[in-house]
Amino acid sequence: MRYLSSLLFLAFCLTANAQNYPKYKTTRVKDTVFTQPEKTNEIIIAETQLAEEPESEFDELFEKARQLAVAKEFKQAIAVFNEALVISPPENEYLVLHLRGNCYFSLKEFDQAISDYTRALKETKLPHDNAKGNLCMMRGLAYGSRDGEGDKERKCADIAVARATGALSGDRTILEEGCD
Repeated sequence: MRYLSSLLFLAFCLTANAQNYPKYKTTRVKDTVFTQPEKTNEIIIAETQLAEEPESEFDELFEKARQLAVAKEFKQAIAVFNEALVISPPENEYLVLHLRGNCYFSLKEFDQAISDYTRALKETKLPHDNAKGNLCMMRGLAYGSRDGEGDKERKCADIAVARATGALSGDRTILEEGCD
């Protein structure tokens, strides 16, 4: 009994000290019918054209190559990325080169991966610094994986650029091992 009364007293104290927020009053509109403005023929025609506009040949090739890369069909993806690169709009070239470089990297063809990353960095217009940082990070990984003469210095320089652009943040990572 004593335990029960203590429990009830505690519950009462907690509810008495709880904050009371004001109740919000809402007004309800009954039987209101909302109508959309009339669509003109021009709007209907424009919406129809947008819905029927087919994807460009580049978009189709790029998506096909991306799906092949996700499925780990890297050689086939590279072939399709090659086709897409020929007809790529200038603003998408860096992305095609980056993804094709990733395919080469996955196949351990580090020279081709480095070539694609370098070409993307030097010959294309990058949309933002993070794209530059990601390309440098991947090129640094390729240099670190290739492990040839002078690759350690190149790797460290690229990883430093990736960190400076914000593509790599936080504590020092395993990528920076051996870099001072």
